[in-house]
Amino acid sequence: MRLVRLLSLPYFAKHRSRSLLTLAGIALGVAVLVAMYEANESVLAGLRQTIAQIAGAAELQISAGDTGIPEELLDRVRAVAEVGSASPVVEAVVGSRMGNLLVLGVDMTADQGIREYDMGGSELDDPLVFLAQPDSIMLSGDFASRNGLAMGSRLVLETVEGARPFTVRGLLRPAGLAQAFGGSLAVMDIYAAQRVFGKERKFDRIDVTVRRGVAVENCRRALAAAIGSSFHVDAPSERRRYFEQVLVNYRRSAGFASIFALIVGLFLIQNTLVVAVAQRRGEIGILRALGATKSQIRNLFLMESGCIGLAGSLAGAAVGAGLSGLAARYVAASLAGLLGVIGQPARGGVEPLVLAGAMAAGVAWSVLAAVFPASAAARADPVRALQKGRYEMVPLEERRTRRMLACAAIAVAAVLLAGRFENWLVVSYVLAALALVFLTPELCSAVVRLLRPLLVRMRPVEGALAADSLLQAPRRTASVAAALMLSVAMAIGLGGIADASYHSILDWVTGTLDADFLVAPAENLKDLTLRFPSGMEQDLGAIEGVAVVQPVRAARVSVRNSQPILFALDVVRLSPRARRRAIPVNTERIHQLAAEGRGVIVSDNFAAREHVHVGDALDLPAPDGALRLPVLGIYKDFTDPQGAIVMDRSLYRRRWHDDTVNLFRLYLRPGASAEAVRKQVVARVGANRALFVYSSADLRRHILGLAGRWFEITYAQLAIALLVAILGIANALTVSIADRRRELGMLRAVGGLRRQVRITVWMEAAAMAVVGFVLGLAFSLVNIFYALSIFSGHALEFRFPALLAAALLPMLVAAALVAAILPGEAAVRAQLVSALEYE
Repeated sequence: MRLVRLLSLPYFAKHRSRSLLTLAGIALGVAVLVAMYEANESVLAGLRQTIAQIAGAAELQISAGDTGIPEELLDRVRAVAEVGSASPVVEAVVGSRMGNLLVLGVDMTADQGIREYDMGGSELDDPLVFLAQPDSIMLSGDFASRNGLAMGSRLVLETVEGARPFTVRGLLRPAGLAQAFGGSLAVMDIYAAQRVFGKERKFDRIDVTVRRGVAVENCRRALAAAIGSSFHVDAPSERRRYFEQVLVNYRRSAGFASIFALIVGLFLIQNTLVVAVAQRRGEIGILRALGATKSQIRNLFLMESGCIGLAGSLAGAAVGAGLSGLAARYVAASLAGLLGVIGQPARGGVEPLVLAGAMAAGVAWSVLAAVFPASAAARADPVRALQKGRYEMVPLEERRTRRMLACAAIAVAAVLLAGRFENWLVVSYVLAALALVFLTPELCSAVVRLLRPLLVRMRPVEGALAADSLLQAPRRTASVAAALMLSVAMAIGLGGIADASYHSILDWVTGTLDADFLVAPAENLKDLTLRFPSGMEQDLGAIEGVAVVQPVRAARVSVRNSQPILFALDVVRLSPRARRRAIPVNTERIHQLAAEGRGVIVSDNFAAREHVHVGDALDLPAPDGALRLPVLGIYKDFTDPQGAIVMDRSLYRRRWHDDTVNLFRLYLRPGASAEAVRKQVVARVGANRALFVYSSADLRRHILGLAGRWFEITYAQLAIALLVAILGIANALTVSIADRRRELGMLRAVGGLRRQVRITVWMEAAAMAVVGFVLGLAFSLVNIFYALSIFSGHALEFRFPALLAAALLPMLVAAALVAAILPGEAAVRAQLVSALEYE
């Protein structure tokens, strides 16, 4: 520690800007890691809390996805000897002028034993009075106080019957059930809820308590035997499984961003320490001459790196903790906007173990970055270290070690990739990146040798000096090139995945969103809780200008280990209009078989998740027993991350006994006025119920706008790449000039002009940028491949963003020239006497 205090601290205090930027690299990675991990856990904790509070004393829940449970099943459940009590529930997230409410429709006479309704002792003495008035509603006291509501107040909710007023006839104290959904909770009679939310004699689930003295597992088995395999009997905690699966993509994205930030931080630290070793070569020589051992020198630089990592990790942990709440709200809002799911973040603050783990990772990563520079410092010969202008060499043993490590990393990465170990794809990606990093010195030398003739042709003397300087300092060149390589690869990789996603979504939008209008009961098309009656099809068909009305029933179901959306529609009407690219490509035959009810069509991401192929059989949970159907085709679909299954609506109505509709697709007659049709739909059909009319053009713009946000991420990565370029190249040129003082002095002494020295430095900087770009270009191909594998289950086509790559090269060269200004001026203004002195 004495050496750190006497030597390290003064050095880093002298180079504050470089030290702060190095700290920022580690802080960025740790902050992203902490913030996104806590955001995901906070949203999940809120969902768990809401599920537990809504479940009350229920030990088991019977569900059938969004298809609902027929009322007749309730009697069969209550007849099971192991069941203590059973209470049906209808659940919906409903909009109001005061925000979204989670509305529970319950049977008040049967629900008292499952959920505790703490009414304060006076507001609702007799549940029968509550039931007798179908406009009755109970609110949590928190929601009522926030919005100035009291007993007898009127609250307007959005229902399938339109905006409907309800009377507040009960207030719940802020405890237990009333705290669910962040306190934004309402309770109403279940039969009124069925009517206003379009459930039509169906429940969303049945909550069950177990008879005293009976094991929960025994009750679960008895219920499963009594009601059949079409219904799921699980503990209430199992409801969170879908949300946890949804958050997998967020976790992967956050992990990918954290890894990238930490890798950039690693090379910033390595670059800083390479600079430090080069600039403090005299100190190292003196210490070695005075008797310092190799291990003391190595430990000095490792401790320096550990201190940098600790300081950066502390700053990153603090920033990540501060951003975790904002990130949690962002994740919750994304779930609400994209998936029709609304999570209320529940956790406040950050878990100490998370902070400790992230800080430990930052310190360990920093020490790892210092291994090669510290080893190089420890191996320095005291005599050569005290000489000025000596060039660094990479020993043959080190080159062999790098090659062995690279081969081992490539082998393990290939095994993980070939074995389709999906949870280890990120590890495989990191190993592939490390393999390229290990080989960077040799790859840099190879690229510089290819560039040397071009540089010499441009400027014979200056070009040769610039190329030779890069070749004679392989470690310094490699550290800068590695950071540039990763930044370029990340920018181009994100551009590639964005390009592939954008064109695939464009193709999907063009082929599937071909209807002129979509009529939905909710503003958010992902909300599947509200439904229209089937009779509305005739009302829409009677509107002048409407040629075809296509009803669509969408319901989330459990199939294998996923919960895809089941789309039931008239496939005969779909066939001549939709242009879905199916596998196999005989689309007409696929549609014909599907229209006859002889199979289903599945989305590509569902097929990838569950390893489903054409011809495989799927068991769909129908109320009368599992429906086994073959997969007729696979098509691209971006509707839901869990995937989609398409079947004919006549088969769905027959087997699920469900005639309701989630949305209608309207096709207009040739020459019909779109605006006139919209007005008629709102005036004639929307007069008695809530509905939203969307044009396909609006939906296309919205969806493609969401896809275009990928490019915003790319631009951010480009900014990081330029920052790394400026910092790394400036550091490398500073060291290069310090190493070549004698060479540059001799060039000046024999008549070299200042302009020639400047050009030499500038050409060296531009060559560094080109080397980093070439290596990054190669690695970007691997990056795009892994990004497509990690982030998407869709069969996206590999697309290389050539325009982005072409624009990135001049940007990097320009950044390199900017970074070379100060080092170049330092080189031309150095005194000849000090530059030419002998040791």
